[in-house]
Amino acid sequence: MPSPGDLYSAPTSEVDYELVKAFVLSAEEADLFSESLTFEAKEKRDRNNVADAVAALSNTDGGVVLVGVKDKDATGEARLVGVPKSEHDALASSLHAVIPEAMPEIIPVAMPDGERLILVLRVDADAVPHPVMVSGKVLFRIPGHSAPADRHRVLDLVARDQVARDNERGRMNVLHVPWQPTEIGIWPEDRDHPPRIGALRVVGGLELPRRVLDRPWLDSAARQAALDALNNSPLRRSNPVWFLRGWNTMEARATHLRFLAGEVADGTHRAQAAAYLRLAGRRLSMLVGFRWTEGPGGGLILEHFYHALLGAMITVAFTCRHVARAANVAEPGDPLAWEGWLQPGEGLLVKDVVSVSGLGRYDPRTVYDPPTGHFPQARAAGSDIEDLDELARDWLTYWLLDMAAYGFEERVAGWDRPDFLRMPDLASPLPTQR
Repeated sequence: MPSPGDLYSAPTSEVDYELVKAFVLSAEEADLFSESLTFEAKEKRDRNNVADAVAALSNTDGGVVLVGVKDKDATGEARLVGVPKSEHDALASSLHAVIPEAMPEIIPVAMPDGERLILVLRVDADAVPHPVMVSGKVLFRIPGHSAPADRHRVLDLVARDQVARDNERGRMNVLHVPWQPTEIGIWPEDRDHPPRIGALRVVGGLELPRRVLDRPWLDSAARQAALDALNNSPLRRSNPVWFLRGWNTMEARATHLRFLAGEVADGTHRAQAAAYLRLAGRRLSMLVGFRWTEGPGGGLILEHFYHALLGAMITVAFTCRHVARAANVAEPGDPLAWEGWLQPGEGLLVKDVVSVSGLGRYDPRTVYDPPTGHFPQARAAGSDIEDLDELARDWLTYWLLDMAAYGFEERVAGWDRPDFLRMPDLASPLPTQR
């Protein structure tokens, strides 16, 4: 089931009452009814109040308007009061008459009684011409409500449509180097340590709202948020296979951060993790690396490799979300595509890095043992742990098929996800950005 935040981007077929209710309850808990830049609730249509909200979101970062939801004088599920079914067509006609160039997606959601609807209006700020005007006025979002735009903001809105999406600029034109995750140096030099058996790299991230372009840097709040998230990640805490020491900041620049988790040795087994976080335009990208060595011939067993793969994905997703929250651009944030690489040590093959013993393989005379492994670009179905887990298992299936293995499907599908592989619960307060 999609998470509450997926109301912004979930397929229309998945937008139902339970998702809307979860979103409203989550928004109430996070004070979004009074503080959000991308969400507004209207109990009912009153003159141009809904059109004003849609126009303001269109002139800012987009978002969601819920019609049939109380923004005050109610709490919890009691906020969901709905509107008559006839309001769906009436609202669409009203918006088309007032802001035809900025029509939102309108999704009618039936309430449990079957008599009333909640109307979900999704506003894509990148799909409309700017500025969007209602009755001769230009509105934009500030936390919790809409406000009239001054001349400078109106000019910015006009200019924003003149810049190609791939060349978006805010107030500062920051040079972006190409994103090449396999070439980024994240490990310190190995001194007096045995050679590594292998390393895993996983990348993902978020495309952030347009307002991040006005502050295209990672400040102290973002750095601390990243460090807090890493130290609460499943690669750090409660893992029975490896116990990494705390993460430390190794480099802090305006647009990228490097982190390293202290190495732990358990007999002949050693493990270490590293991370690289980058903000480039609206893209917050993160690379997480995990490397290991064991005794002679002792590659990481397949199920433990699954733990490392999913643990790295959770670490990326959670850290990016937490950093976006610290920068006050957490909602909405569209996930970027995932990708991963398995890199054996010098002179080793993939089968030496991860043990595939016990799996059948086709005629070894025709089997190609690759020197590296690649988990191709893919998008998870959503941002929940279940969605990341599904992608991790799909990646393993692809990889094992590429290794000419067979008889593993039930084994991979049947693994229980251990308790330590979960989204961390990090509720520490974050400083307000001014």
